[in-house]
Amino acid sequence: MRTRISRISRITRITRIRRGSAPSMAKPVRRVRLDPLTAEDYPAWEAHVVDGYAESQVRSGQWAPDTAHGLALEATRELLPQGAATPGQHLWIARDAETGAKVGGLWIAMRFRGGLMEAFVFDVHVDPGQQGGGYGRAIMEAGAEEAKRLGADVVALNVFGYNDRAYSLYKSLGYEVTNRHMRLPL
Repeated sequence: MRTRISRISRITRITRIRRGSAPSMAKPVRRVRLDPLTAEDYPAWEAHVVDGYAESQVRSGQWAPDTAHGLALEATRELLPQGAATPGQHLWIARDAETGAKVGGLWIAMRFRGGLMEAFVFDVHVDPGQQGGGYGRAIMEAGAEEAKRLGADVVALNVFGYNDRAYSLYKSLGYEVTNRHMRLPL
């Protein structure tokens, strides 16, 4: 009997390692706090968001590279005419809950859609040096908590078609696909 248990234990251990659930391979569980973006932080934040949005629009084939930055800047300023103080817009810097180190950011707009109060995620990002460590999940979870606190019935977002990593994260968090936009380049 001891040999059989030992063998089963060994098989289980091998299976866990192959599936990536061995303790040495597991991602750490991260927690973040969301600090409101200050007026002093806004210019650098805006530049980062505009650059990321322009890049995503170009990469997805929506905008031409030579006009993307201007269009992204215009769209961002239209949504945030008062910067970080724009009513209904919630901009945060995400910080590691233990160390206080900046790890990313989140922008949610509260809006009424289809009879529901919707928290729409306009931007979520993890700083380049922190990617792949569980901060994206932590930011989205903290964002959902803030959205609920702000009175949201649902959280909605757009994910670009090329961004499989983000799509997988959102699906694992329970987000459901509600629309699919497609295009045929000619």
